[in-house]
Amino acid sequence: MTTNVKFGECLSFLLSTLDISMSQLAKAINVDSSLVNRWANGKRIPAYNTVYIESITEYLSKNIKNSFQEQHINELFMKVCKNDEFNGNIIEKTRKVLLESQGYSIECKKKEQKQKKEQSINEKQTSNLLDIKQIHSHNHDNINFSNQTIALSDEDKIIFGIENIVSARISLLEIAANQEHEDNKIIYITYNMNKINTCYKLIYWRKTLLKAINNGWEIIVLLRLDNNINRIMEFIDFIYPIIITGKLKIYYFNNHDTYLTNREIYVISGIGALSCFPENLGWEMNCGFYLKNKSGIDILKNYFNKFLADHAHPIVKYYSKHTEYYNDLVEFEENIGNRFQYKYCFSMLMLTNNLFQKFLKKKKVPNNEGIMALNIHKKRFNTFLSNIQYYKYTDIYLTNSIKYLIIDKKFHFDYSTGTEIINLEIEDIIEILQNIIYLLETYDNFNIAFMPQNAVTLLKNPNSYCTVKDRHYILFKTFNSPENISEIQLSIEEHMIVKTFNEYFKQTLKQIAPVNKEKSQIIKMLQYHIDILNK
Repeated sequence: MTTNVKFGECLSFLLSTLDISMSQLAKAINVDSSLVNRWANGKRIPAYNTVYIESITEYLSKNIKNSFQEQHINELFMKVCKNDEFNGNIIEKTRKVLLESQGYSIECKKKEQKQKKEQSINEKQTSNLLDIKQIHSHNHDNINFSNQTIALSDEDKIIFGIENIVSARISLLEIAANQEHEDNKIIYITYNMNKINTCYKLIYWRKTLLKAINNGWEIIVLLRLDNNINRIMEFIDFIYPIIITGKLKIYYFNNHDTYLTNREIYVISGIGALSCFPENLGWEMNCGFYLKNKSGIDILKNYFNKFLADHAHPIVKYYSKHTEYYNDLVEFEENIGNRFQYKYCFSMLMLTNNLFQKFLKKKKVPNNEGIMALNIHKKRFNTFLSNIQYYKYTDIYLTNSIKYLIIDKKFHFDYSTGTEIINLEIEDIIEILQNIIYLLETYDNFNIAFMPQNAVTLLKNPNSYCTVKDRHYILFKTFNSPENISEIQLSIEEHMIVKTFNEYFKQTLKQIAPVNKEKSQIIKMLQYHIDILNK
C-alpha cells in the first residue's frame, strides 16, 4: 500500500535529510529562493514539462554524503512507490519520489479547484435561503452578546487537510524557535502515534523543537499509550534526541473515553494554537481551528493543563541531584529480572573492591563519603552476583570503549556523590580486564557485546548510559563529554515504554556480529589485550 505525499512535504523531507537550506537549493538550480519556499510550503507546484524536477534531483543526489541519508531516502521511496521490483539507484529513486509527489500534488490541486467551484455554487444557494430567514429573524438580532463574546482576528481560521495542518503546526513552532524565551513560555503538544508513519515532516519538526529548546522554551508532550510496541518504538526513535536535552516533559493517558482520544492540540504560549480533529470516524486529523487570539490560546492552554492534572501521568522522572539518581539506581537494581545495559565505557560493576578504593583515594574523596560509597558499591555488586545466578545480564558497549580503556587509559568512575574521570595505570587496566574475564567465565548468564561505531541505533550516544530491567525500569544518563560530570539523569517506569526499550535492546543485540558478542570470542579478545599490556 502506497502513501500519498505532496510535493512540498517530499521536498522538505529531502532538504531536511540532506541538511540543505532552501536558499542553497535555489542558488544551485538558478531560481529565486521565494519559489523554493513556496514549493516547500505547498503553495506552488512545479508544472509538468519543466526542468525543475531534473535540476532538483541532480543537485540533491550530489549532496548525499552517507548511508544514513540514503536509508532515509530509501524509506521514503518504499512508502511513496512501494515497488520492490524497482532496481534503480539512489539518484533514480530521488527522481521517482519527486515525480510521484509532483503528480499527486497536481491531481490534488485539480480536485481542490473542482470542489471550490461546487462549494461556491452551494454557498450561493445557501446565501439566498439565509436572506429569506433573516427577514423573519430580524427582531432577534437586537440581543446584545457583547459581554459574553470576543471577536476573532483576521488570522484566526479553520484549516482543512492534514498537509495544511502539519504546515501550520510547523509554522507556529518556527516562530517559537526564533523568538527569545520569556517567563512561563511553554509549548504544549499532543502526539498521535497512529499517524507517525505518514508524516514526512517529522524530522524537520523535531529539528525545530530542538531549536526552540535551545532558545529556552519548555516542551510538554502528551500521548495516549496503547499496546503497539512498533508504534511506541517509532515514537521513542523520534523523541529520544529531545528527551536527552532534559527540557522535555512527557505525559501519557490510556483512557479511551477521554475527550482528547480523538483530538490533537498544539499550544505555543503567547504565539498561537491549533485544535485538530477528524471529520469522520477515522484517526486522520484533517480539520483544525487555528487561533492567534490571545484569549483562545489561553483557553486551550488552560484546558491542556487541566487534562494533565485530571487524566495524565508523567513518563519521565528527571533527577536534579546525583545522589537522588544513585539512590534509585541502587534500589532499582534489587529488582529481579533480565537486564540490558548500554554504556560508552565499562560498567562500574566491572571494578574490584580494591580498584574502587584505590580510585576513591586518587580523587581524594573524604573518608566518610568514601566509606559510604564503598558500602553502596559492595551492595550493588552483591545484588549483581545474586541476580546473574538466575537472570540474563547483557552489557553492550561501543567498540571504541576498548580504545578508551587501553589507549586513552580513562574510566568513568560513577559513585554515590558524582562522576569523575580516572586516569588509569597499566596495572589498573589489566585488573579490570581480568575481572571481566573472571565474571564471563564464572557466570553463564553474564554476557558482553561490542557494538560497531557505525551501528544505526539510538543507543550509541558516545557519552551516555542506559539500563533496562524486565518489567521494572529504564535508567538513563548522559555526559557533557568524557571530561565532564553527568548532565542528564532520568528514569522511566511506565510498563509499555520499559517493554519497548527491552525489545529495542534485543533487536540491537541481534544486529551485532557473532564475533562481537560470543562469549568465547570476547574472552579471547580481552586476553589478547592483557597479553599485550603485560609485555
